[in-house]
Amino acid sequence: MSDQEITRLSLSDLPVARASMGRAFRDYNLMAYAKPGQRSAAVTSLYGAILKDCLTHGEVYAHGPCKGVAGWLPPSCPAPTFLRQARAGMLAIPWHFGLRGFRILDAYDKVARRLHHDHAPMPHWFLAAIGVDAGHQGQGIGSALMRPMLERADREAVHCWLDTHQESNVRLYQRHGFVVAERVEIPGHPIPVYGMLRPPQRPQAAT
Repeated sequence: MSDQEITRLSLSDLPVARASMGRAFRDYNLMAYAKPGQRSAAVTSLYGAILKDCLTHGEVYAHGPCKGVAGWLPPSCPAPTFLRQARAGMLAIPWHFGLRGFRILDAYDKVARRLHHDHAPMPHWFLAAIGVDAGHQGQGIGSALMRPMLERADREAVHCWLDTHQESNVRLYQRHGFVVAERVEIPGHPIPVYGMLRPPQRPQAAT
């Protein structure tokens, strides 16, 4: 998978990118648990808001014509504030997911924020969202999307942080140098939160 296919997006690319992320995350276990049944619009709205914040305050990259998208927040502002979330469109999430679904997402978010605060006090890049369109998964696109920013973080000697609820993704991130800082079970919910930290990697010496 060529990294040359990775391009940086601008706010004008948001409609295509959010649609791709909506398809990528539609059937993820947290989304299905928060909103059983028809949820495409709700998931697209949620990840569209995350991407808008990343486009405004960080950097967003896509593979090809948005086959996959990754949104990063920089060391200067790796945690979105309430005002930023409101401006990005998060206030619409309770309406899209309903009260039950919003409470589920809010419980997850509170744990994820606590892990972020506790385990990543150092300057770091935050991988706020990464997803591959459902029709293009299993082709190495996720790895290709991460690689340029991880190499940049290594050059700058900066950590990276992410959280995930998908156990299968934990193994993917581990292959790229992330380690599980903490795994938390949310009381009353079947889906855990994994907080993962990646120290900057040193180039391996030639043999």
